[in-house]
Amino acid sequence: MATIACAGVLLNWKRPRNVRKIVAGWQAAGLAQGIVWNNNPDAQLPAHPWAQVINTRSDMGLYTRFAAACLAHYDCVLIQDDDIALPPDSIRRLFAFWKKEPSILHGIFWRKPNSDGSYALFGKGDEETPIVLTRILMTRRLYAADFFHHLPWFAEIQKSSQPFGNGEDIIFSYIARLGAHGRLHQTHDLPVMELPAPHPIHQSDPQRHVAHRTKLLRACEHWLGEMQIPASPRVTAHRPA
Repeated sequence: MATIACAGVLLNWKRPRNVRKIVAGWQAAGLAQGIVWNNNPDAQLPAHPWAQVINTRSDMGLYTRFAAACLAHYDCVLIQDDDIALPPDSIRRLFAFWKKEPSILHGIFWRKPNSDGSYALFGKGDEETPIVLTRILMTRRLYAADFFHHLPWFAEIQKSSQPFGNGEDIIFSYIARLGAHGRLHQTHDLPVMELPAPHPIHQSDPQRHVAHRTKLLRACEHWLGEMQIPASPRVTAHRPA
């Protein structure tokens, strides 16, 4: 089986069984590297014979997925949540899409602003979109570094995020759009496997979750305009012939 020149990045909190399934899928698909970042100091993960496991002594938040991406050995990085797994063929097909258009993000789940700019229409499958959810997201490693370069602009808004860093998928998608000269990203209709998902973030306080993300989404649209890149309602993605 050919090796895929791409690194998988995964955060863990309280789902070690899911982690094992996801990493096994990466290996079966032929990913060249796996990085597992464990933010739970009370449940250290054991070393893995193939993947690199990083155990921290304190919860360093949701931004750590992008810090881990910066450590990848490859330009292509597959970032995903720990409540979903990709069959090996889905990983290989997603990588093929990324290779054709590496300047934009590729994933499976999308979100778009409502007509009033609030958070957000959502779906799964083939779609051009301003936001690709980090449930499954393939990106250039460079955009992870860009994320930390531009992150201070959103620091004030993110002070109210619960848990800290919530909304990182929105910020990352807009920062990547800057790197892609305003182009929309692309999601694809690929099979996935849903895994057990206790302790979901969005169910802890749904109203606060949506309110924060609406504020952040509108700020990202404003930021993209300030950077002299058209915001999503005024952009039609250009797809090369």
